Amino acid sequence: MCLTARALISVLLLTCVITGSSQRALAQSGEVVIRIEVEDRSEDTIDRASREALQTALLKRSGDRALLQHPAVEAALASARTQLSLYQFERVGGMTRFVAQIDQAVVENLIKTANGTFWAEARPPILLWLVIDDPAGRRFGNTLAEQPLWERLSETFDALGVKLRRPLYDLSDAVLVSPDELWRRDFGPIVEASERYGMTHLLLGRLIRLSDGRYIGEWVYRDISVERSISMQADSLETLIDPGITLAMAEMRRQYAVALTTDTEKQTLRVRVHNVVTRDDYRAVTAAMEGIQTLDHVRPVAVQGDNLILELQGVGDAETLNRLMASRTDLIWVSSDPDSDEGLVLAWQAP
Repeated sequence: MCLTARALISVLLLTCVITGSSQRALAQSGEVVIRIEVEDRSEDTIDRASREALQTALLKRSGDRALLQHPAVEAALASARTQLSLYQFERVGGMTRFVAQIDQAVVENLIKTANGTFWAEARPPILLWLVIDDPAGRRFGNTLAEQPLWERLSETFDALGVKLRRPLYDLSDAVLVSPDELWRRDFGPIVEASERYGMTHLLLGRLIRLSDGRYIGEWVYRDISVERSISMQADSLETLIDPGITLAMAEMRRQYAVALTTDTEKQTLRVRVHNVVTRDDYRAVTAAMEGIQTLDHVRPVAVQGDNLILELQGVGDAETLNRLMASRTDLIWVSSDPDSDEGLVLAWQAP
């Protein structure tokens, strides 16, 4: 790196330190917008809609329904209107909608207080296979009788921040996997059939509907690293789908969410970034790091040749940072081992 460019970056670094311009992550300055259909504009309606909006935002960001039972979250929901940065009403197609804006920092702080989880940027959809055992034999779960089950599952997964997909159940699927193979949990043909959709996270439902309307059966979650199952007896649609949702979401959070706690606010990571050559590189790298969700502060601490050393506050370990940066293509991991000679190292890839 030329002396002039190095000097410019050093001046920028000094200015940053003197003015205390290490900033709250940009993602946290954003607004979460929730729209809810309402019948009127009364005070009671505003309170109910405010609570629903805050609850929706928390579930969408955390993927964890148990979060709502934490005392701090319960207290915030009880006074949800005060948690909103703005609300208004709008008319669309003859319907009235309550529009709530919530500062993302409010959502993240509540999750931290509850020691909850927060979705990293990238997470894949889940492919749902259903097989039904009825008096006529075993069949794919793709009839009108299963439509309410599919709709409720899809809505619930979406509310928790994960997309649910289903197969076409067409001739191509039938060639690759049969209802009997689904029932036997024969994952050879099931995985092969799922490859058609480019999905590796699978949820298999094996269901028997009894004459009195009850269900018995099993949910199986499977991906390339794990297989989990749970059996159930259910007397309603809600009790039928709940075990499957809980099973799948626990694994998705384990793999794709990061833990947020009040302790992480005090923890720091030091990261070295290669290839920071010009002033534009410096500004682009600091902006990119500040844009990583859940980070509290990004502080440049040194320039060594074409290396920029940053101190990150609000993330506790390299694995968490890796998950938060999964979708970035401009910052590439060189070393994610904090115990290596250089520690955590990224390489800047200028567009």
